Amino acid sequence: MTENVSLQAEQRNNRGKTQTKKLRKEGMVPGIYYNREGTNIPLTVGYGAVQAAYERAQNQVIYLQLKNEVGTESAKPALIWDIQFHPVKGLIEHVDFVGVDMSREVKMEIPVEFTGADTVADNGGSPILYRESVPVSCLPGNIPEKIEVDISELNVGDTVYFSQITLTEGVSRDAADDLWIVGVSATHSEQTDFGEEEEGSAGEGEEEGEA
Repeated sequence: MTENVSLQAEQRNNRGKTQTKKLRKEGMVPGIYYNREGTNIPLTVGYGAVQAAYERAQNQVIYLQLKNEVGTESAKPALIWDIQFHPVKGLIEHVDFVGVDMSREVKMEIPVEFTGADTVADNGGSPILYRESVPVSCLPGNIPEKIEVDISELNVGDTVYFSQITLTEGVSRDAADDLWIVGVSATHSEQTDFGEEEEGSAGEGEEEGEA
């Protein structure tokens, strides 16, 4: 898990394309905070700050320091629910946050990262990643940043299932069926085409018979 990330945000009242374009020119990113009661609060965050928060805590709790229209600030634990990028420039254009109750479990897809690929390659294998993320359930404060799977001991033909992965304390699997996570296949190499005769074998036999 990463350290707590705070993000300054300001409630906004003006909405519409003209207003959002103006905000982006000023280095701000429009967004919406959705709380558990169904209230939607339009807000703005600084571009650099939200980019840093996204890079550090894509699936971690972010404490929004949300300032309302009268200047009162309140901390709201939230997750980045959706983020939109410019199709060409790749810049963040909009971000949605969803509020969380730190005492209630949430369901998340956590990225999978495997280690030991070099060892597998040395043994003539090639790793195959079947899933880039896995579904888990846990309290917001226990959300893992990623799930690491060590494949260094795997042989060609082996597969790691979700049930074989040790999760951190407080994190449980949220899948009805066991899932394939990663496997090892044989590294492709040049092999003899058994549909063709080896060079010189038949010809040499015929020459020897004629002699």
